[in-house]
Amino acid sequence: MNPYFNITYPLSERLIAEVKNSYGEGPRCSVSTEHRGGFPRIGPLSLEVRHNRRDEQIICGWGEFAIHESLLEEFDKEGFTGYRVKPAKIRFRDGSEATDYREFIVTGWAGRASPESGVQLVQSCAGCSHKEYSAITNYDNVVDWSQWTGEDFFIVWPMAAYKLVTERVALWLLARKVKSVRLEGGFTEREGQPIISRLGFTVGCLSDYLPKDLAIKYGVPLGLE
Repeated sequence: MNPYFNITYPLSERLIAEVKNSYGEGPRCSVSTEHRGGFPRIGPLSLEVRHNRRDEQIICGWGEFAIHESLLEEFDKEGFTGYRVKPAKIRFRDGSEATDYREFIVTGWAGRASPESGVQLVQSCAGCSHKEYSAITNYDNVVDWSQWTGEDFFIVWPMAAYKLVTERVALWLLARKVKSVRLEGGFTEREGQPIISRLGFTVGCLSDYLPKDLAIKYGVPLGLE
């Protein structure tokens, strides 16, 4: 098993940004009024923070990441893989704006969760991409490494909202003392939390998490797109 980590938002809510974008309306399900597709974000990522600290190289929203250009240059020098970037705008508490951050999109892929994890498809809607999966029961065997593309940043289905990183990235971030993010030891530190230990996972299509071209590449053969 390869050591890996979940890179997530800081414990201090003061450091968690608010997403200021508007969202469009997702496709409707032909079977159930309760199922809705992903709501597409309108425009480049716009985050607002409750501080004026210009030394925060990573800005985290709930599920959204923006990374400063200087840190991305270091990522490139280190040869880190498994991500793409897009324009982003950060507004600080004093009203000033920064445009030298980029939205960080994880693109590495580790396929479906290992059967040993206990995660199984419970329900799949015939009228849309809505799927429900059971909870993790074996936290030590979530990733099936035979499906991993070998990239440093990656996701695993259906826990696609979790941004996973290799040990190489985690150790570098710790040594670099990068602020405003937190590293968890894979999914094991989430064991016992109701959202994944009892409630399982409800997801839509893979393109809600990956760029469309990669969602087609990885998702179509598996019926996830």
